[in-house]
Amino acid sequence: MSEDSKSNSQGEKELTFLEHLEELRSRIIKAILALSFGVIICYFFTSYIIDFLLKPFEASGPAHLSLLAPTEGFLVKLKTALLAGIVLSSPATFYQFWKFIAPGLYEKERRAILPVVIWSVILFLTGAYFSYRMLPFALKFFQSFALENVENFWSFSKYISFVTYLLLAFGLVFELPLIIYYSARMGLVTPEFLRKKRRHAIVILLIIAAVVTPPDIFTMLMLSGPLIILYEASIFLAVIAHKKAKNKSIS
Repeated sequence: MSEDSKSNSQGEKELTFLEHLEELRSRIIKAILALSFGVIICYFFTSYIIDFLLKPFEASGPAHLSLLAPTEGFLVKLKTALLAGIVLSSPATFYQFWKFIAPGLYEKERRAILPVVIWSVILFLTGAYFSYRMLPFALKFFQSFALENVENFWSFSKYISFVTYLLLAFGLVFELPLIIYYSARMGLVTPEFLRKKRRHAIVILLIIAAVVTPPDIFTMLMLSGPLIILYEASIFLAVIAHKKAKNKSIS
């Protein structure tokens, strides 16, 4: 038995099934409280957040947003506060998840969790920012379908939903390099495997892009391009991770 496994088995008391459920309930409640706190904070800043989300629309060309129901403006504020609260409370959510699984990890795996959380946030924000910068081009593309006597009048609520959905989707798929890197560190995949299955991976990535984006070819291509680039970058990261894993096993 290795030192890591010894520290894991001797330093932690094994919990019963009911104790695991109680621990899970406690972690979920704390994550919900963090989310609620984040939503409350973000609600007071929704006007600034909405202005931020409207800038790509203003840069995309002549079009109009409309409130199509009496309650739509209020619901948009709630939706914006909820989605912003999810982003704001995500570090706390990751932390609660880590605290729940930590007793089942080796010591070296526990030390890796904090970098995972930090890089998860960085990659998520990078993906969201990339999507935000690409939005004016996507919106301009959709506005081009207006006819000569038909103007673009879009629902304010549906626009906010579209933008936030894309930001979240891009943020999540940008986690791909991190997932592959740590999978290679744990020996679940190898650089050779990733190279050999490149064609299959590209097909899977195209399917993922089609599923997580709205039903149109433009946004699918807008996401699939970065996904393929991220996969190629992940192979390079897997080489580094595989070498580190080998060096540790030798030492």
